[in-house]
Order: sequence, then structure tokens, then C-alpha cells
Amino acid sequence: MSTATPAEAPIGLTRRQWLGALVWFLPPFVAGLWAGAMTIAGGSFDPWAPAMIDLDVYRRTGAGLLAGTDIYTADGLPWIYPPFAAFFTLPLTVLPLGPTQAVWIALTVALLMAMLYRIGLTGWTLSLATTAAVWLAEPVRETLGFGQLGVLLVSAAVLDSMPGPRVFGRRFLPEGLWIGMATAVKLTPATVAAYQFFAGRRRPGLVAFAAFLAATGLGFALMPAGSLHYWGGLLSGDSGINTGITFKTNQSVMGLWARLFGELSRGGLLLSAVVAVGGIAVAVLLHRASEERLAIIVAGLTSLLASPISWSHHYVWVVPLVALLLTDRALNAPLRVFGLFYGIWVLHAPFKQLPGGDGVELTYSIGHQVVDNLGIIGGLAFIIWCGVLAARVLRGDSTALRTPVLAS
Repeated sequence: MSTATPAEAPIGLTRRQWLGALVWFLPPFVAGLWAGAMTIAGGSFDPWAPAMIDLDVYRRTGAGLLAGTDIYTADGLPWIYPPFAAFFTLPLTVLPLGPTQAVWIALTVALLMAMLYRIGLTGWTLSLATTAAVWLAEPVRETLGFGQLGVLLVSAAVLDSMPGPRVFGRRFLPEGLWIGMATAVKLTPATVAAYQFFAGRRRPGLVAFAAFLAATGLGFALMPAGSLHYWGGLLSGDSGINTGITFKTNQSVMGLWARLFGELSRGGLLLSAVVAVGGIAVAVLLHRASEERLAIIVAGLTSLLASPISWSHHYVWVVPLVALLLTDRALNAPLRVFGLFYGIWVLHAPFKQLPGGDGVELTYSIGHQVVDNLGIIGGLAFIIWCGVLAARVLRGDSTALRTPVLAS
């Protein structure tokens, strides 16, 4: 595979390379159009009529803002994000539904491609890898099918702070800004900002925190009632979709706890807090062991495991993880193998074949519980293993995480 380490990062794409990039973009884009149209039941590719239900919610929210209505009491699926996020829905009301869906898919695929480029993939390898991610990875495929924003949130963190080649060759905005704004849209990217701050990268961490406060403050200034509704409910423990915590596709430790014990309790909250703190601590150790790319991915996975609800299609973080493990041959071999098996499990999502809904998860057999929760346990095990190896590096074992690759 074509790879580039952070030290070998190119200074940006030339005009000829941009033309080549457009050619390489076509296969994953076509795959994205198919996935966006055919993944969710009721969608159609020809005629073009995807059932992108989340994108429909975003468009409805934008129309509600323009009309001055209460976006939190609209009929249909609820708007579950803070008011600041609602302002990003306004451009989605400009074009008719069909073109908006195509543009959304193009943006999602382009950002996915940019993330893999940051990992070091180029040319036909980048095109093939992106197409495979769109075609085969359940989190990406369903993100496209629903018209979800998961890829946008992950790319905000990866493209903001991960070392590696840049599409435009240089930074245009202060590091941490995109992470902070993404956190103002959905809180999960906060783990990346927190890890950076505690790893000694104070400025990006503070920029992210300031951007979050500014964006949230803007939401309060422009939509005070909506802000009080959203943040008040969140502080009281209401995410807007609490009834789905036990559902099989909630791949968080709180979902695991609720399915095992049949209830939401302080034990599940405590476990989530421990995972959040522990995962951030592991990311800090990895950073200090000079594994910044792996540290950012671990921080991202931590956000999903510790969040009360992390649907299976939220696990876009596994795509850069698998790409990194496949291309960085110097990483600890057993860790790479385990991480790849974990990544393949999450990307395939076999637990979706289990019966679900109407509380069926609370009657699961031991076998069903194992299948549904194995990805969660695997994610926790991978993070812990990373922490153990990083700690060994910091104690002087320089080969614990990375072995020099001999030239062939």
C-alpha cells in the first residue's frame, strides 16, 4: 500500500494531482450513491429516492428555523442536537431533496477519503480503500443510508489534529477549532480535546474548549429557550432517546450494562465514567510514547464506548483504526492482529442479525449476550492493551509498541 509517515507529509496537491484525485473519487462516490439509496428499506436508486431519514430531520429543522417554529417539538423523529448544530441545517434547505442528498453523500465520501489520505493512502489504493469502506463497512454504509453526520464528526478530529499529509498542504485555522465546534454539535469529540490537553498540547485543547464555549454561547444567544430545553434535559440525564439504551445496536458500555442487568443504574453511569477517564489516560500514554495517530483514534473510540448511546453506525472511528493497523507494519504485531479482528467485527456488525426491539434484548440468552456485547468488550480490551504497551515504552522498553521494520 502507498503510505506516508507524518515526517514525509507532502506540502499539498498540485493541479494535476487534484485532477487525478477527482478521477479516484468517482468509484467511492458511485458506491456512496448506491449505499445512500439502497441501505435503508424503502430507498430506491433508480428512480433516485433514498430513504435518508436523518437528513430529512436536518432539512426539517432548517425549515423550522427559517419559519421561527420550535425545532424540539416538531412532528416525526426528534431533533436531538443542541441549537448551535441546528444552524448547520440551513444550507440543506437551499436545494431540492434529491440534489441535497447527492451533495451530502459527496461530502461524506470526500471527508472519508481525506481521512484515509491523512493516514497515508494515496492514488488507486486510496480510491479502493474508500470504496471498500463505503461498500463493506456497516458504520459508513448506514451513515450514508440514514444521511447521518458521523463521518463529519470523526473527520473534524482526524483532519484537525492527526499528523500526516494534508490535502491543502497547510493549516488555515487554529488547531483545535474544528474539534471544539464538533463538540458543540455532539459532545463525543470532547475526549480528543481532553486527551490533547492532558498530553501537554495545551493550546489545541484550550482552543477546542474556547470554540465549544463560543459556539454553545451563540446557541444560547440566538435560541435561549431551545438551549435551556436541550442542555437542561441533558443535565437531568435525558438524551432525547433514552428508551433506546437497551437496544442491540447501542454499542456502548451503558448499553452492555443495561442488557445484562435489565435496568439503567448508577453502576452503568459509573462504568461509563471509568471508561471515559481510563480511555483518555491511555490516549495520553500513547501520545507520550510518540504514537499520536493511535492516541487520537483511541480517544475517539473511548468517546463511543463511554457515551450513553452509541449506535453501531457511529463507529466510523474503526475505519481509520483499520487503515492505520494495515499500513503501519512496525506496530506491535499481536496488537495489530487483535485490533484488526476487532475492527472487522465492528465493521461487519454481526450482532445486527439478533432479534431486537420491544425489550427482546432483556431476554437474551448467554450466547446472544456474547454476540451483542463482544465488540464492546473487544474495544475495551484493545484500549487496555494499548495502555499496557505504552506504559512499557515509557518505562524504557522502546520495542513494546513498535518494532523496526527491516528493509526487504
